[in-house]
Amino acid sequence: MRRRTVLKAVAATAAIGAGSIAMPRIGRAAPAKLVVGKSVSTLLAYTPIDVGLANDLYRKRGLELEVVSFNGSARMHQAMVSGAIDIALGSGATMSDVGKGEPSLCIAQTLGPPADIAIIVPYDSPIKTADDMRGKVTGVASTGSVTEWVLFELARQKGWPLGEMKTVGLGGSEASVAAIRTKQVEAVVGDVAIGLFLEPQKAGRVLVPCSAYISDFIMHANYASTKAMTEQPEAVSAFCAAWFEAVALMQKDKDQTVRIATPIMKFDAAVVSASYYIIVPPMSRTGRFDPKGLATLARSYVEMKQLPTEPDMSKFYTEKFLPKL
Repeated sequence: MRRRTVLKAVAATAAIGAGSIAMPRIGRAAPAKLVVGKSVSTLLAYTPIDVGLANDLYRKRGLELEVVSFNGSARMHQAMVSGAIDIALGSGATMSDVGKGEPSLCIAQTLGPPADIAIIVPYDSPIKTADDMRGKVTGVASTGSVTEWVLFELARQKGWPLGEMKTVGLGGSEASVAAIRTKQVEAVVGDVAIGLFLEPQKAGRVLVPCSAYISDFIMHANYASTKAMTEQPEAVSAFCAAWFEAVALMQKDKDQTVRIATPIMKFDAAVVSASYYIIVPPMSRTGRFDPKGLATLARSYVEMKQLPTEPDMSKFYTEKFLPKL
């Protein structure tokens, strides 16, 4: 009897053990992974990524992000074409790449008027107003870039021949600072923080923010690859939701935003704080696309010879991943 009891107990224990091995493990689903590209690493307009990561806003929505920075939008969009990134943080102007065959769509407008770029001149320059910019040699990021277009838009509004606007491609912020200090050019179009940085040193000053004369535009926008939208639509929606939650936090908490953005922008906290008031308040809270801004972009593509005719902009973007209003 005792032997039978022991054998039954052993058999029961073995059955329980076998059952526990066969049963699937129950727990949280693995986070969805997205590779996010920044066209420029130092822009305050792109720090909802960094603020969101610092506050676990993306993780709380089931996302694991890998953030990669590029030296300009051209390389970032090359990465999008190759399938190396899922989300791109860039310029609204590069929506034209979708029209040229890039496997992506623009999924959110993040900044409308170009508040974060300005015309900057040497501190002692005789150029006092935008009316003095006619015929001046001006440094821009590159030929065909947004920084060149805003200069041409100034000429168009003033009625100046575009041929009189002389531009020189400089590249990034460091080159713009050097060009202003050495007066290699008479002005530059670049990050407004450059002017704010140079002014206390009496090396440069902001002549005019480009948003002062361009009100209808889409300066910055987020893109998603066709693959991500098809294979991970919930992740793309979660990304958008976390992004705009981060924007709301930034607009509410200046001190935290400046603290996080200061090492990213590579300027001192005073410059970042001054930039905050220019750039963060007008950042979009919804991501919806402004029809007038889209119309300006369509016109700019023809003016900059990126497309032969004004395109149907509705084919370049979608709002289906944005949070519900």
